[in-house]
Amino acid sequence: MFIPNPLILFNNHFAGHRRHYPYRTRLAIARDLGYDGYEFHPIEPEDEAAWSEAGEAFRASGLRHTGMYVVARGAADSEAGQLEEEIRRIERIIDRLARLAGGISAPFLNLTISSNPSPGSSKYTESGSARAEARHWERAARIVKAADAALAARSLQGNLYNHVWFILDTPQAILRVLEQADARVLRPGIASFHAHFHEGVPDAPDLFRLAGMDRLGYVALLNALPAPPPFRTVPIDEGQIDLAGLLAVLWHRNYRGPIVLQAYDLGGDPYVTAQRSIQYVREVWARFQRNPELDPLWDASSR
Repeated sequence: MFIPNPLILFNNHFAGHRRHYPYRTRLAIARDLGYDGYEFHPIEPEDEAAWSEAGEAFRASGLRHTGMYVVARGAADSEAGQLEEEIRRIERIIDRLARLAGGISAPFLNLTISSNPSPGSSKYTESGSARAEARHWERAARIVKAADAALAARSLQGNLYNHVWFILDTPQAILRVLEQADARVLRPGIASFHAHFHEGVPDAPDLFRLAGMDRLGYVALLNALPAPPPFRTVPIDEGQIDLAGLLAVLWHRNYRGPIVLQAYDLGGDPYVTAQRSIQYVREVWARFQRNPELDPLWDASSR
């Protein structure tokens, strides 16, 4: 079925819960289910065995897209001493990522900064960017500027990823850091789960009216319920988040970047969670194509 976005399987379908799937099996599952690509969890620069296994698995898979989720530190006061080392780590990861696909495609970097400037509150709106001061923003911008330059030097693309409790917890925080870093290659990204449960994030479509969100380069889909606190992730079609409504907004805005399907902490058979995720997105697209009146943004006057 044609869908105008690359559908990417995220590595956390296979992570945790006493599961041990080699990369070749993970990517074979992605290919068997009709995914276009696979996003890896971070591989540290010195882990030769893991880079070799991941690269060989991707090049043999027949998939067309790949990327890597990388979590940086260094913006909080307690981490300031490791800022330069962290920048060098990210640059080395980008260098290895550029060679992972063997010329099949140009991998993307999905970057976030986990630093919480002033931990202590479990409320999303009282942590992360809400506690950041000028020195925290300056450190975050230094990380982003270095990553942006390393990507540009290798003709790669990337995005920043919002995550509750982190300094990059909202699209507004991402846009601020991108501007402060004068980023040229890195774009804003959106994680549906982290955006939905943070009260400081506008609802769609208002979210995409924020200045700079027209450069959106990445969307990750995951569903969840707010209880038990702080949240409980669930299969893609069971949670509180209206992902069909979000997809409608994205498609009406002509978003054609990757749609990444996640499964954080779900456990169980990863083939089943991966299958359920891709079937859901395909079904939503087919629903809107079959009967446009089912699309919440359909305009009857356009008939």
